[in-house]
Amino acid sequence: MQSRVIQCQSATQHFARKRHWHFMMKTHHHANNILARLSDGNVKSARFLHSSNCATIGLTETTFPVKMMSRRSHHTKRAVTLSSSSIPRFIPHTYSRLGQFEMNMIHGFGGNGTRHLHASSIVSAPHLTTSSLSSAFSTAAAEDEDHDDDVQRFADSTIARVLAEESVFLDGLEEATKTFSDHNNKNNVSQNSVLFDIFQDSNMDEQEKMEPNPLLQDVTEEIEEESFVRIQPASKYNMAQLLQKFDPSQTPPDPSNTSLQDLQLWYECESQRESVAKYEKVIADARSREDYASLSTVQHQLLRWYHPLRKRIEDEQELFIKGNSNNENLTKNKTDLYRYGPYLCMLQPEKLAVITAHEATINALQKGGDGSTLVAMASRIGDAVEAEVNVQKYLRKHMLNQARNKKNMAATSESQEESNDKLNVDYQTHTTNEKMIVDDASNEKNGTEYNKEVDGWMYGLSHLQRFMDDMNKKNPGKKTRRRISIVNRRAQKLLESKEEWSNVDKVKLGAALIEMLSNTATLDFSPQQRHKEYLTPAEGGLPAFMHEIRWLKENKSVGHVVLNDQFYKMIVEDKIESLAAYTTRHKPMIVPPREWTGPKEGGYSALKVDLMRTHGCKIQQDALYEADLSTVFDGLNVLGRIPWNINKLILGVAQKCWDESVVLGDIPSRNDFPVPPTPIPPEQNDEVDYDDKDSEAYKFAIAEYKSFREATIRHRRIIQRNMDLRSLRCSALLKLNQAEKFKDFDNIYFPYNLDFRGRAYPVPPHLSNVGSDLCRGMLTFSESKPLGPRGHYWLKVHLANLAGADKMSFDDRASFTDNHMENVRASVNDPFGEDRWWMTLDEPFQGLATCHEIVNAIDSGDPDSYECSLPVHMDGSCNGLQHYAALGRDRVGGKAVNLCSSNKPQDVYSGVMKEVIKRVAEEAKTDLDFDASDIENLSKAQRNELKRNRASKLVDGLIDRGVVKRTVMTSVYGVTYIGARKQIQEKIEEKLGEKGYDVDEMENEIHSACGYLASVTMEVMGELFTGARETMNWLASCARLISSQGQPVAWMSPIGVPAVQPYRQKKPYTIITLLQAVVLTNSTDNLPLHKARQVSAFPPNYVHSLDASHMLFTAIEMDRRGLTFSAVHDSFWTHPGDIDEMNLILRESFVDLYDRPLLEDLKRTWELRYPSLEFPDIPERGDLDLNEVKEAPYFFQ
Repeated sequence: MQSRVIQCQSATQHFARKRHWHFMMKTHHHANNILARLSDGNVKSARFLHSSNCATIGLTETTFPVKMMSRRSHHTKRAVTLSSSSIPRFIPHTYSRLGQFEMNMIHGFGGNGTRHLHASSIVSAPHLTTSSLSSAFSTAAAEDEDHDDDVQRFADSTIARVLAEESVFLDGLEEATKTFSDHNNKNNVSQNSVLFDIFQDSNMDEQEKMEPNPLLQDVTEEIEEESFVRIQPASKYNMAQLLQKFDPSQTPPDPSNTSLQDLQLWYECESQRESVAKYEKVIADARSREDYASLSTVQHQLLRWYHPLRKRIEDEQELFIKGNSNNENLTKNKTDLYRYGPYLCMLQPEKLAVITAHEATINALQKGGDGSTLVAMASRIGDAVEAEVNVQKYLRKHMLNQARNKKNMAATSESQEESNDKLNVDYQTHTTNEKMIVDDASNEKNGTEYNKEVDGWMYGLSHLQRFMDDMNKKNPGKKTRRRISIVNRRAQKLLESKEEWSNVDKVKLGAALIEMLSNTATLDFSPQQRHKEYLTPAEGGLPAFMHEIRWLKENKSVGHVVLNDQFYKMIVEDKIESLAAYTTRHKPMIVPPREWTGPKEGGYSALKVDLMRTHGCKIQQDALYEADLSTVFDGLNVLGRIPWNINKLILGVAQKCWDESVVLGDIPSRNDFPVPPTPIPPEQNDEVDYDDKDSEAYKFAIAEYKSFREATIRHRRIIQRNMDLRSLRCSALLKLNQAEKFKDFDNIYFPYNLDFRGRAYPVPPHLSNVGSDLCRGMLTFSESKPLGPRGHYWLKVHLANLAGADKMSFDDRASFTDNHMENVRASVNDPFGEDRWWMTLDEPFQGLATCHEIVNAIDSGDPDSYECSLPVHMDGSCNGLQHYAALGRDRVGGKAVNLCSSNKPQDVYSGVMKEVIKRVAEEAKTDLDFDASDIENLSKAQRNELKRNRASKLVDGLIDRGVVKRTVMTSVYGVTYIGARKQIQEKIEEKLGEKGYDVDEMENEIHSACGYLASVTMEVMGELFTGARETMNWLASCARLISSQGQPVAWMSPIGVPAVQPYRQKKPYTIITLLQAVVLTNSTDNLPLHKARQVSAFPPNYVHSLDASHMLFTAIEMDRRGLTFSAVHDSFWTHPGDIDEMNLILRESFVDLYDRPLLEDLKRTWELRYPSLEFPDIPERGDLDLNEVKEAPYFFQ
C-alpha cells in the first residue's frame, strides 16, 4: 500500500468525524478474543469507533497498550497509557480515557479549544511493533521540556503511521462487513445498523479497495454472531395514521382478541388524543378570552417580531420629530404622518411594538381564517394605544401622590423589614382612588422632588423629553430644535388633555402601526414544524400578515388583514404536531420499550420521546449527536426492559383510603380549609398627622394597617393551602386511575430518559417507581424469585427502614420487625382495624406491602423457597457527601457517611443535629449586657445579638433530626441560605402548631428564628465536612473562570453523557393592555450566561453526573449477571434474595468509578479547551483508601 499523508484534528478523531462505521464490542471479553485473532505480523492496529469516541489500539497478543500524547501548551507534556487494565470493570466496550474526556469535549462542543495535529511526514521504517511504539512514546515523555517540539513531531509522525496501517486493516474489513450486512438484510435488520464509507477521500484505486484480506476470513463468523450492537430501525409507526386506525374515544380493544403491540399502540393513541383534546380546550379558552398570545406557538413568533418592529417604530418617531421634508419615506405619507405622528410619540417604541403585535394577532385569530377588516384592526390598536396612554397618565399622578406620602409611611418600614415575604399591600395604596388624584399644582410642586423615582415606574412626558433631548444631541441644528419644540408642545397637550382621541386619528395611527408590522413580521418555523405539507421554507421567513382587497359589490371593496394561512393552520388545525406533541402525558407501556439507539430513537412504539430533556438547549442537543452514548443506551435499556405489575392488594387499600377520606401519605383530605372573609382595607383618615408618631390617631391608623396586613396574610395562606390540596387530590387520582387501568396486565414497563446531567428518569410522570410512597407501594416486579437463605432477613430490614428505624445495625432492624410481628400480622389481616400500625410508618403503603410478603413467607412453611416479587431498597447514606468524600479521599467525611467499616451506621444527620442543639442552647442561655427594651438606641451589632438571642430561645427544645435532615442532605447540592431557611421553617411551624402556638400570629418571629437556625446548621456543616467544602469550592472556582469567558460550563460524565449547563439570563418582554398582561421570555443559546447560576449550580450538577454514572454502571453489571435491577438515583432495588450480590456489585462499581482520576480528567479537558485560563490546583487529597468501601456494610443500607 502506498504511503499517504493523513491530516486530522487529532489522532483519535480522523475516522470518527466521518462517522464511517459503528463497530461496537458487546463485552470486554469479545473485544480481547477478536483482537487476539486479528493479531498478526501484518496487522498492528485496529480502530473501534463508538460514535464520535474512538481509540487507536496497537496489538500485542491479547493486550493493547498505547501511549498517546496530548499537549495543554507548548511547555507541558503528558502521556496517557491505555491498557486492558485501565478499562473500567463495568463498561461493556473498549474506550480510551483520553478520547472519552478530551476529544468529545474539544471537538464535540467546538470553540476555540480545537487543536490540529498535522502529520507532515510518514515514517517509512518497517511496521512498528506495539512494544516499539510504546517504548518510543515512553522515551519521548521522559525527555526534558526543551525537546518538547521534537517529541511532538515524533508523536505526530508515529501516530500517522499507525493510522496508515489502520487503513490496511480497514481495506480488508469491507468484505467481512459486506457479509455481515447481507446477513442482517436477510433477517430484516436495518441496513443502517452498520454504516460504511471507509474509502471516502481515499487515494487508493478501485483494485486496491476490492482486494480482500485473508486475515479476516477466520473471524467473519464471530463478528456475525455477537460482536456488533444491532441498531433497531426507527419507529415505523406514524401517529396520524394510527389515529385513523384506532379510535381512542372508544373503549380499549379486548386484550384476548388483540395483540399486545396493537393494544400498546391504542394506548399511545389515547395519550395523544388526550393531549389533542387538551390542546383544543386551550385553543377554545384562548379564543373566548381573547388570549391567543398565551399559546407558546404564538409567543415564539411574537418574540421574533418584537425587535424589528420596535426598530421600525423608533425610526418612524425619529422621522416625525426631525420633520425632514427631504426624506422620501416622510414626504410619501406626509399628511398622514403629521396627523398620527404626535400620537405615535406618546409611548416608547418598545411599548408600541408589543401592543401592536399582540392586538393584531388577537384580532386576526379571533376572526378565524378570514382575518379582520383593516378598519376594525386599526381601530382596535388605536384604542389600545389610547387606553395605555390614559392609564399611564393616571399612574403617573398616582405615583407622584405615593412618592409625596412615602415619607409619612416610614414608621411602618421597620416592621416590614422583619419579614422577607412582603406583600404588595400598602396602607396608602388601598386608600387611594381616582378621586384622590392631586391637582396639577400639587404635581408641579412635587414633581421635581419625585420625578426621578416615578419615571422608573412608567413612561410619560419625561420619556418624551428624554427622547427629545437625545434627538437634540444627534441633530443640534436650530431647525431641528424648533421642530422638537413644536412636537413637544403638541405631545404635552395630548397627554394633559382629558378629551378622547378622535376615531380618525386612532384609525390612522392603527393603520400605520399595522403597515409597520406587515413590513417587519415574518414567520420562523422549527425543523419539526417545517416538515408539514402546508409549510414551505422561504428565505428570510414568510410574511405573517397580508393585506387583501375584497370586493363586496361591483363598486365596493374592503381591505382585510389576514394572518398567514400556514401559521393559522399550525395554531388551530394541526392538532397532532402543535402543542399537543409537547404536552402528551405518557403512560406505562405493556410491551418492552424500543431500545435506545440515538438521541431521538427509542422509548415508545409511536410517540416521540427524546433521550435527554434538553429544554431547547441546542448546544446540548448537538453534543448528544457527537458523543459516544453506547454505554448510556445500555444502562437505560436495562432499566426500561424490567417488567413490573400492579400490586392489587395495595391498590385496593389506597382506593378505600380515598373513598373513606382517610388522610394518609399521598391521599390528601377531601375537604378544603375554611376560608375567612376577605379583609377590608381601612378607610383613609385625612386628619391623621403621620409626622406626629406619638398621637393616638397615628397609633390607631398604624394598628389598623398592621391588623389588615396580618389578616391578608392569613387569608392568602389559607387560599394557597386549599390550592395545594386540590393539586394533591388531582395527583392522587391520576396515580390511582393509571394503576387501575393497568392492574390486569402481567407486565408493564417504564421507558427511561435523562436529564442534562445524565440522571435517569421514567418517562411516565404519574405512575412509576420514581414516584411517591403510594406509587412505589402499588408497584412490584413481575418476576418472582425465591427468597433464599437471606431474603427473609432483608425483608425484615426493609420494613424497619420504611418504619424509620434505620439508625441501628441490620440485625437490630430485623429484630425490630420481629418485635412488631403482632402488629405486622394485624396490619395484614385487617388494614383498617383497630391496630392500624402500618399507618404510623414513614412509608405506609410500601410498609403494608412488605408486611404482606413477610407474613406470606412465614405462613408458607418454607420462607427460603417462598417466591417474592417485592423490590427491596438499598439507599446511599447522604450520597452526595459520599461522592465528595471519595473525590477528595476525605477520611473524616468518609467515615461520617459510612465509606468505612463500622459495627453500626454512622448517622450524619444526628451528628449535625447534636452540634446544632449544643450551639443553640448556649446562645439561649446567654445573658444580654444591654437593655433590650430600648430598641431605638441599640447599635446594629446589639440588634443582631438581640435577634439571635430571641431566635435561639424560640427554637431551643424544638430541634431534632428531622429539622436539620433536609438541609444537611441538600447542602452538597448547593442549597442556599434562603432554601435552608424554608426547609427548616416547615418543620418548626409544624412543631409549634402541635404545641398550640398560633403560627400565623408568630410569622415574623418564626421567620427570623428559622433564618438563625439555618445559618447555624450550614456553619456546622462547613466545619464537619472540610474536604467536601474544599472540593466544592474548587469546582465553583473553575466554573467561575469558564463562565467569565462567556461559555457555559460543560463536561463529560464518566459514563459518557456530555453535560452542558443551560443557565442563561432570560429576557422577558411584557405585553400590557387593559385586557391582560403577557410575558414573553426569550430562551435561546444566544442569550448571555447567567454567570452566578453557572457557578453555584456546577458542584451539585457535577456530583449528580457522578451518582448517575454509578447507578448506570451498576445496572449494566446487574443485567450482565442476570439479576433484576431498578433504581431511583441513589436508591438501588432488586429482589430480596439478591440483595447481598447487589451490595457487592454496587460497591465494586463505586470503587472502579473513583479509581479513575476524575478531577484530573476534568481539569485537563478544560485546560485543552481554554488554554488561556489558569485553573487552580486540585485540592490536596486525604488518606482514605476506597477499597474500604467494599467492606463497609452501611455504605448503602
